[in-house]
Amino acid sequence: MDHVSDHVLRTLRYIDLVAGQGQKLSPAEIDAYAQSTPPRDARRSDPLGMATLRSLLGDGEIIRDPEPVANYLLKVCWIEPVDGGIRLTKIGKAMLSASGQQVADHEASDPEVADVALDPQDPLVYVQLTRRLQRAGAGLLVDAYFKAESLVWLIESTTLRRVLISSRHPKSERDRQRIAVARATVPNGSDVEVRHTDNPGLHDRCVVSETGSVQLLGSSVTGVGKHLTAVITPADDIAQVYRQKYEALWKDAEIVTPQPVQAQS
Repeated sequence: MDHVSDHVLRTLRYIDLVAGQGQKLSPAEIDAYAQSTPPRDARRSDPLGMATLRSLLGDGEIIRDPEPVANYLLKVCWIEPVDGGIRLTKIGKAMLSASGQQVADHEASDPEVADVALDPQDPLVYVQLTRRLQRAGAGLLVDAYFKAESLVWLIESTTLRRVLISSRHPKSERDRQRIAVARATVPNGSDVEVRHTDNPGLHDRCVVSETGSVQLLGSSVTGVGKHLTAVITPADDIAQVYRQKYEALWKDAEIVTPQPVQAQS
């Protein structure tokens, strides 16, 4: 549904979920949610406007800020006021259903639907990935090729607080330097602890949740949106093997220490 902004669809889902729980939303509360920064709605590679950070993380600019949506949704009759709150109209529900959002919600929340394929052609692909990672709480992301550019998204959109990367690939030193700067400069960057290991056993991508459950990722998070990616929840015995392996690698790994940008004289 390329003609409908991603954050409009997110907001429709939000309104529907809240109304379904018997709660009331005002237009101001709807816009407060709609204008929060979701993955890919606001893109940035230089959040602090510092030349040195730009050289490390890549040049960029804010392409689009999420805009208010409540008045628009009222005008197109996708939502309507009811009993002091807001709910979706039949048209709004039809739009939400057509977006495939309800199917994605079912896949992400129903324990019987353990696996999902993230299609790079899906405009909500990062929304689906985010919901999957949110289930892990303050867990561990194992991603050999995790990049500094993904740190802002990880902080703002998930509660993951540990990342394990590899220091064996050719560009790993440069990547670690960029992550070190990002941890020191992006808002709340130091809240996420990043460690690196040269152990050849680090080759799979996975997420180990706070509770110990495991999700296997078909690609690095930087590859989502570029390649078809599977997210698989393995059986308990397989999950235990992954959990023990990567917690051991995490324990022995070295910390990527935050490195403030040095002022040039």
